[in-house]
Amino acid sequence: MIAVIGGANIDIFGYPFGDRLIRKDSNPGRVRFDMGGVGRNIAENLSRLGMDVSFFGVVGDDSNGQFILSESTSFGIDMTNVKIAEGEATSAYLCILDHQMDMDVAVCQMGITDLIDGDYIDMNFDKINSADLIVLDGNLKFEQLQYIIDRFKGKRILYDPVSTTKAMSSLDLIGSFYCIKPNSIEAEALSGIRIRTLEDLNEAASRFHQKGVKLVFITLGEKGTYYSDGETFGLIKAKNIAMKNATGAGDAFAAGLAFGIVKDFSVKDMAIFASKCAEQTIISESTISRNISESLIYREIE
Repeated sequence: MIAVIGGANIDIFGYPFGDRLIRKDSNPGRVRFDMGGVGRNIAENLSRLGMDVSFFGVVGDDSNGQFILSESTSFGIDMTNVKIAEGEATSAYLCILDHQMDMDVAVCQMGITDLIDGDYIDMNFDKINSADLIVLDGNLKFEQLQYIIDRFKGKRILYDPVSTTKAMSSLDLIGSFYCIKPNSIEAEALSGIRIRTLEDLNEAASRFHQKGVKLVFITLGEKGTYYSDGETFGLIKAKNIAMKNATGAGDAFAAGLAFGIVKDFSVKDMAIFASKCAEQTIISESTISRNISESLIYREIE
């Protein structure tokens, strides 16, 4: 079983019909509602890949929270230990995409995630501790990350920083994670290395390894993905595909890594598998590809 601890929210996406996004004006376009949250998205991707996954997080006692619980359960995620916070509104993520379906700006309301406290973790200790891998998303703050790290010493933890600002919560804890998957900007902030070349990537990875990280994956957008386990390193080039929605690709990538860790893939094969998971999301209009599966990813690799 894989335990995922992090955010669950409602996503609201808007994008223009025209050939450009006009700032400070009303753009004719489309607005979509879906489930989201980095942790919840990772959990759904894992479930679609055929993994046994349990999600640990918080939703409000509102219709959005009930929607997330019922829909996520229908996708095969174990949501039985999710906390329902009375009097609180479920988290929400509002994102405006440009005409190329890439994020232009977003607003994230994730305050309810602060309720993932020590008491909640202790209440679910046995179940989380039985997991083969723990996945944490960057919506968790320093105190939450530190408590989880301390409570589950010896367990493998995959950490997804989520954003540059949120990544700084893990700055003094980064060596406690088994695997990390920052993008290049997050990797710069966490390593102190300005990344422009392969040598820079090697230096950044080396700093992470020196602190204790076993597996490092740095996503580079259209340039691909860098991977390293301290001995083997390299770049997986990105496939040139028509992008329908960049949002959620990182969540699918993280799920692919978690899958590879549990299946004991080599570091290179993890990067390849995760990259193919991300590609399936990019070519989907939804945050999570409804077509993603273990067999599909293997076919794509072949």
